[in-house]
Amino acid sequence: MPTTRRPRRGAWRSVPSCCAWRVTSTRGMAVSKFLRDLPINKKLWFINIVTLALAGVVAAVLQFVLIWDIELESARANALVQAGIVADNAAPAVQFLDQSNAQEILEGLRRDPQVLGARILLADGSLFAEIGSKGMVEAADDRTRLGSLVVRTPLQDGAQTLGTLELRLETSNVFRRILSYLSAVGAATLAALVLGGLVIYRLQRTITVPLSELTQLMREVSSGGDLSRRSSIAGRDELGELSCSFNRMIEQIEARSLMLSHELSERQRAERQLEHLAHHDPVTGLPNRHFFGKHLSQLRRGRIADDGLMALLFIDLDNFKFINDTFGHDSGDQVLVAVGERISGLLRGNDLVVRFGGDEFVVLLEHVVDEVRALRIASKIQEGVVKPLQVGSQEYRVSCSIGISMYPDHAASFDELLQRADAAMYAAKQSGKNCVELWRPAISESSSTRFLLESDLRQAMSAGQLSLYYQPIIDLSSGRVAGMEALLRWQHPTRGFVAPAEFIPIAEEAGLIIELGEWVMRTAFSQAVIWNRRHGRLFMAVNVSGRQFRDREFADKVESIVRSCGLAPELVELEVTESIVMENTAEAIRLLQDLASRGFSLSMDDFGTGYSSLSYLKRFPLRKLKIDRSFVSDLIINREDMAIVKTIIGLAGMLSMKVVAEGVETPAQARSLRDQGCEYGQGYHFSKPLSVPAVEALLNEEQSTYLPLF
Repeated sequence: MPTTRRPRRGAWRSVPSCCAWRVTSTRGMAVSKFLRDLPINKKLWFINIVTLALAGVVAAVLQFVLIWDIELESARANALVQAGIVADNAAPAVQFLDQSNAQEILEGLRRDPQVLGARILLADGSLFAEIGSKGMVEAADDRTRLGSLVVRTPLQDGAQTLGTLELRLETSNVFRRILSYLSAVGAATLAALVLGGLVIYRLQRTITVPLSELTQLMREVSSGGDLSRRSSIAGRDELGELSCSFNRMIEQIEARSLMLSHELSERQRAERQLEHLAHHDPVTGLPNRHFFGKHLSQLRRGRIADDGLMALLFIDLDNFKFINDTFGHDSGDQVLVAVGERISGLLRGNDLVVRFGGDEFVVLLEHVVDEVRALRIASKIQEGVVKPLQVGSQEYRVSCSIGISMYPDHAASFDELLQRADAAMYAAKQSGKNCVELWRPAISESSSTRFLLESDLRQAMSAGQLSLYYQPIIDLSSGRVAGMEALLRWQHPTRGFVAPAEFIPIAEEAGLIIELGEWVMRTAFSQAVIWNRRHGRLFMAVNVSGRQFRDREFADKVESIVRSCGLAPELVELEVTESIVMENTAEAIRLLQDLASRGFSLSMDDFGTGYSSLSYLKRFPLRKLKIDRSFVSDLIINREDMAIVKTIIGLAGMLSMKVVAEGVETPAQARSLRDQGCEYGQGYHFSKPLSVPAVEALLNEEQSTYLPLF
């Protein structure tokens, strides 16, 4: 027969207890949320009512208990007095066992309507006399039962106890008095509660009404934004302080609002100004490159109608740097403003003129009929720019090179259109400047070749394709090899020999010339140390590029390389061109003086081909001037070249400089240069540029340090 598993004791009771706790907790949370969401006046009123009700209930209960005790004690005392009288009368009857007399005495109690029953018990507990129903009086301690009161009094004869008198009395009249008293007390309590509630309500309103007014005022201020409103609540209590604090807060908000409004207007003005500055050139006031980029973005998204041809003109001013360096940047800026105004005045209202940067301008022509129209507009711009410009008291003449590309004939995108116009402009520069070039595929092919050559040059630097050749520099008075000029050579694996004039400009533009120049110096100076140790004193000359010369750390780098190679500084000769030092004469003077102070020898290469100022030349700490080969090649047959060479040699002598003639091809040129006082010569008459083994062989030959001049 299967057994039924009885649940563990207390298991069933635990579940209702848990559930009851959850229900109580839920109700408590509901009451808490109810009170939290009530307005503060209703919340205070609710709290006050509950407090008064609890106080009234507690007072009523206390009064009920007090009156109950008083009335029952009074009734018990009266009953004991009455029982005592009856006991005194009944004691003789009990003493003499006169039962009838005792019964008669008890019968006399029937006249009292409050007496429900009485009986006399002998000392042994036996019943002696009784009135009322049987068992009406119980043998129990004196206590009040529902509707009746029982008291017991002993029957004594002196010190001897004869028996006991038990008396039961009705207590309904006592309850009636208690109820009447409680009614009066309850009415008084209720009246007190009502009166107290009214008083509390009035007191509560002195708090809630100002709070409501302040809340309403805050709501109106926050929703309407009227900061002129103020609280009128007066007083020195917390409400008055709150009102004053609110008014001060509104005043501060109003002041800050005015300040923020002023700041906002200033910020908007500044933003408009910044917006203008961000999209316009501060010098010319024309749209700048950033504006042009946004305009092209709009064109890409099709916001501007793309029907018809568009022409992009890339304009670059020729030799504008000369104006900046000679007359100052302020004059240069005024020239740019005048050029921008001229270009804008030559175009239609819907054409866009942009100062692209430096001395470059870009013009976007929309709805151009054909290439001929674009070329005609470009020529018109060219003719307008080349006219004399009067800036202040100075008259300037500038020219420009213009490249043109057409959309969509020459490019499918605006980025490509700009690149091809730029390439066409460079082609115009290479054609002799002050030219207009329309883009054609051959121009981009040249640019592509240039790009590939740059990529190959980067690889050549790490692949060991570059090498140095050295051309001797001869002392014309003795025929002795005085030094060497390091010349960079590139043997391309597929192109063969690449001329320095072809890849050096690419290295300059690509930023490779710094690394390349440091490699040249380190290699040449290390080789010079070897030759000086084997063959005596020889200086080493290296060319300095414009990018190197603009490097603020150039002097430190040269000194570091020379020290690491172990070459004496006086055997290092740095060659710079006129164009390099004239780009920024003040900075050039500082750098040249810094280099000279470190013991390096400085020479100016290709002297006479640039636009050196004699006032600056005397301030340059140069030791040598190198006459360009263009003046040496026709020296014998061209009187002008002879006069220029004589002038350079004479100028160098007066400035305590020595002269090196480049491109010496014949004995006659060598004799003429020596006779005029030129100290050094360099060229194929003496030796072509040689590799390291060839130089070693040259220096090791018998009387190799003395080469024939004639």
